[in-house]
Parts: sequence; C-alpha cells; structure tokens
Amino acid sequence: MAQFRTKHYGVALCLILSLFVGSSSAECCTDGETKVDPDDCTKYLACCHGEFVSKSCASGSYWNSDLEVCAVDEGQCNPPGCVEGEIAPNPDNCAGYLECVNGNVVIQTCPDGDYFNSTLDKCVEDTCGVCIGCTEGTKKADPSDCSKFQICVDGKYVSQSCASGYYWNSVNNECEVDNGQCNGSGSSCTEGDLKVDATNCAGYLACSNGNWVSKQCADGAYFNATLKTCVEDVDGVCVNCTEGSTKPLDDCTKYEICSGGQYVTKSCNSGYYWNNQTEACEVDNGQCNGSGSSCTEGDLEVDATNCAGYLACSNGNWVSKQCADGAYFNATLKTCVEDVDGVCVNCTEGSTKPLDDCTKYEICSGGQYVTKSCNSGYYWNNQTEACEVDNGQCNGSGSSCTDGDLEVDATNCAGYLACSNGNWVSKQCADGAYFNATLKTCVEDVDGVCVNCTEGSTKPLDDCTKYEICSGGQYVTKSCNSGYYWNNQTEACEVDNGQCNGSGSSCTENEVKVNPADCAGYLQCINGNFVARKCSATQFFNATLEQCEVDTENVCIPKTCDPDCCDVPNNSIWPVEKNCSAFYQCVNSIKYEQRCSNNLQYNSKIEQCDYPENVDCDDGSAPPSGPNAGPSGTYCESHGRCVGQRDGTMFGAASGTCSSEYVVCQCECEVNFSCSSGLLYNSVVKSCDWADNVKC
Repeated sequence: MAQFRTKHYGVALCLILSLFVGSSSAECCTDGETKVDPDDCTKYLACCHGEFVSKSCASGSYWNSDLEVCAVDEGQCNPPGCVEGEIAPNPDNCAGYLECVNGNVVIQTCPDGDYFNSTLDKCVEDTCGVCIGCTEGTKKADPSDCSKFQICVDGKYVSQSCASGYYWNSVNNECEVDNGQCNGSGSSCTEGDLKVDATNCAGYLACSNGNWVSKQCADGAYFNATLKTCVEDVDGVCVNCTEGSTKPLDDCTKYEICSGGQYVTKSCNSGYYWNNQTEACEVDNGQCNGSGSSCTEGDLEVDATNCAGYLACSNGNWVSKQCADGAYFNATLKTCVEDVDGVCVNCTEGSTKPLDDCTKYEICSGGQYVTKSCNSGYYWNNQTEACEVDNGQCNGSGSSCTDGDLEVDATNCAGYLACSNGNWVSKQCADGAYFNATLKTCVEDVDGVCVNCTEGSTKPLDDCTKYEICSGGQYVTKSCNSGYYWNNQTEACEVDNGQCNGSGSSCTENEVKVNPADCAGYLQCINGNFVARKCSATQFFNATLEQCEVDTENVCIPKTCDPDCCDVPNNSIWPVEKNCSAFYQCVNSIKYEQRCSNNLQYNSKIEQCDYPENVDCDDGSAPPSGPNAGPSGTYCESHGRCVGQRDGTMFGAASGTCSSEYVVCQCECEVNFSCSSGLLYNSVVKSCDWADNVKC
C-alpha cells in the first residue's frame, strides 16, 4: 500500500495543484526532469513529486546545462576573485573572519565564545575578553519578535521573553502591557495553523495563542510547504546543522563544527588528532599518522544499540550516527527511511503530551520528551495542545493561595510548600538545609534542627536483595533486579554469584559485560566476581564495543532541563526576586537556588556575593543579628589570617586544596564553617559552589 502511494504521489499532487491554481500557473513535470536555475549557476531545478525544487551542486561545482550534470567549476560559473582558502580578519566582526571559497569572499563566524586570532589565522577561545560585543546587562529589541528582547550576557546578546500579554517597548526599554502595539487588536492567525518561515527553510511558523511563533525542524529536515510538515531533507533542499555538532574531515588533524548554522573548519593543536568517537582533539599516538584502519571509509552498518541510528566508517573507525526524527536505518537499503510502520518509534519532533501537573506539559525535542511550563496564570489544554488562560479549568473555581507565598510543610522539615498557580506545591531544601519558619527560607542546618538523612545515602536491610536509600529526607526501600544482591561495601546492586543466596561462581579477571540495571555503567570481573563499575559523567557503556563512550546521542542520559535553564549557558546565575542574599544558578541544565553566607548579599553587577553596602538591595528583612552578623560584643582572642581584617572576610580552610571547609573573620577571629554536602568552597567567588566550578 505504501509503494502504491509513492508511485502516484507526484501525479496526484500535480492534479491537485492544477485544480486549485489553474493550468497556467501550476508547472507540472516528470520526476527526474531538470532545468537551469536562472538566478544561480551553482544550482539547478529538479522535478520532485510533480513540481520543480531547487538543488545545489557540490562545493566547487556548477550546473552544466548541456550535459545536465554538476561539473567542476573552472571559471565557467564564477571566475576566481580571490585565492582559494585564503582567510583574513573581518573588520566588522572580531568574532569572525573572511574566507575565500570557490573564488568568492565568504563571511564566516567563529563558534560562540571564540574570537578570530589574526596571528594564528584561526578561531581561539576568548578567555581574555578580547572580543566582547556588548556591555553586560544592556538590552535591545529582538528584531524578529516584538514580544521578546535581547540582553547582554557574557558579552553576547541572548533572547528573553516578556511575560504573556506584554511586549517590548524599545523607547522605554522595558516590557509593557500589549494593548495592540505588538499584536494588533486581535489574533492574527488560527490556533494550530502552520506556514513557511521566509527567513528559515529548516523551520516554520506555528500559530500559538493568536501569534505566529518560530519553530525549528529536526536536524537534517526541512519544512515542506505543500505538505505543511517537516520532512527528511534527502535532496539537500535546505542544508543547515545543529549548533555545536561536529563531523570529521579527510585530514584527521582537523574537524568541522557547526556555528551559526554553517560548518566551519578547525584544527587540532600540533601533535593532536581528531577522535571521531569522543568528538575531541586527543594526543596522536599513531591513530592519525601510522596505524591501520578497521573499516572502509564511507561504509555503513547497523547499530545494534540504536534502531534509529547507524554506524558510519570515518577515518578508519566506526562512528555512531543518528537518523532524522521519525526515521530508522534500513539494514537492507543501508540508508535512513521514514518510519511509517513504526519500526523504531521514539517521538515525533514537536509532538506533545500532558503531565499530572496541569500547568506543565512535555514536548518532543531531538527524539526525547522535554518538560515545559506554561506561564503564570496559564494551564495546558490537552485538546488544543497549547497553554491557555486558566479560568478554573486547571485549579478549580479559585486560587487557594497567593503565587510566591511560602509555608511550612508539616510532613517534611527539610522542605516547604510554595504557592504556584493558586495551589500549594511541595519543594525540597538543598541537602543539609531546613526550612526556617521565621525567615521563610531554606537555611543551613548547622544546629541539627532537621537531621534525618543525607540525600542519596544508603543502608542495608536484613533482606540482602533490598536496601534503603535517602530520598527527600526519608529512607525508602528499593529492590535489586532479579539475580542481583545489595553489596554493602560498594553500595550498589551486583550480580549474585552466591554472596546472597549461597552458591559460588567465577569469571575471567577484568572481563567486562553489560550491567542490565545501569546503562551508564558495566560489570567487571574482580577476584572471580562481577563488580558494578560506573562510567564517568556524560558517558554510557557501549555494549558493542564493550567500553564507555561520551553520550552525545542521549542513549542513557535523558535530555531534560528546567525551563529557565534550557537555553542559557552552563553556570548562568541571576538574582532571586525579593531575596537579597540568594541567587539562582544553572548547573548542567538544572536550576538551583543558592544563598550567600554570613550576611553577604548577591551583587548582580559582579555576579558574586558581596558586602551589603556594595549591593544596595533591600528585601524588607530584619537587620542581621547573632554571632555571624559582625561584631557581637563577645570577646575573642585575635590571631591568624583575620588580624586587621574586616568582619565577613572569608578564606579557604587550607590554601591550594579542595575542601568544603572555610573560615569567616569575626572580631578578627577565625570562625570555622563547612559547606553543605556535595559542595566545595570556591575562593574565587568566595562562596560554596559545585565541585566542577572549583579550581584548586
């Protein structure tokens, strides 16, 4: 049946076009027919499903209309205007350069965070702020969307959205109520409608809440104007790439990285080569210049671990590749084809499904469902598949609390209740903290106010197939998988070779195999028994190669993020409203609320905790009091590093080492403190921080 539809698709489409637009304007053609592109000699028009579509010749080629093939351009199309491969700084953009491609000067852009070094003639990381393009915190209008604006973060402008019903007033430089200035007097489109985005062939415009919103097709796909859907770009209609994605080159000392929708060439340092598997430059011990290949360049094979992908031979190594969303790798044809029969279902790009929380929903992005939240006062309508104004559909006839209010959670002293969309929602304080009912905020539990258990800690049970793990301040019982037992020493479920149920067995020393209970780990034979091992962070265990690899395709690591952290750089920080001493931080796409210690306040100008007199912030809280509030009248003997220092000065407990211990100067005395579990003292920002951010 599928073959029948394919065979007559072009004729049917052409007939439909003729009926709607008339025979004079609908140009029907025979599949395979070609003709000259009148505007560009490097392109041609090819008949696809009864209509002509534009196709591009390969780089350095042009369309030979006599032979009806792409041929090497030796000046027939574009006489050379520059020396091929020559590059030069771009006088208008320090983060880019000019490159001679096929005789033409092409504007190239360095990857985000790099600048063009004219001495080295290549893009390098801008660690010294050589090319900062804007003043931190400055704002300007978003040229493509009047409901958004752009703000300077780390020298780059990033887009931010005004609240629902607001627009960006470029005169007053702030978001204001939209009384028609942005979206006219009413809705400009019908909910759910789709149309072509004239500025982006790999995307489209979707009508949401009466406005046209830009959407992006999956990598390797384009928006088909006739079908009004994203389809696989097998004919190269719209070549782009995913920001930051990489691919190898014939020269194993170089690679290409996607920047601004285009692939740009970068070189590894001298003595390094590009490893296609880890997607990083590594020391060349013969892999690039002296060892043998394990496969033939360009060969494709089935990936036993991923039906929606395949293995491609590149530089003598098998490299994992991913088919476009909605496609799978056909082992017979050895190519990705549309998954019309559900051979390998993951999810369709842009598809949605509801959650138990009616203010949230899940949307398919890159083959994985990602959680999104509706704006305050809105709910997720399952029928229209859109966020709409909540007139009681989600939270009944009225709100039971005021948004932003916090209350004690009588069932959990290490957590609290927060009002969201009129309902009380349970929240958890950070590990080692409790909710202070007077201050109505989470504070460090230095006095053991709420001691129960440390998040993630474990303890054994009488049943050796089970264990207890601390979750939300409480121990909950978990069971190991069938055939596994709880190892008290390694604190992990491991294969039961008689340790739990009586019999013994052996294995070959250092032998490894898949751990069915953990895709990010494996089992290794040690002293005759299989012991659970863990791959490093961001890696998974490749069952075919029997080794840990970087999880670039989200095989094991779920592609999820908090809404506020999805589109911002890692470690981004910003202040907490109505709380001078707190700030938010995005760590690996997860949003955390952090607090400045010892009565310091968060200074958004320098993005660090600072003395209150430098911050100029008033959240209405009472002045600080007690032994941590500066001179308290308590006598102490001055000594050590705090002599002559002002109250609140902070030092690491031991210089040059990683530690959670630190001291704060009070009355010229050293008062010892300790960071919460899992955090280390960062002497640069003078605050407790995640271990990945601390350089010792």
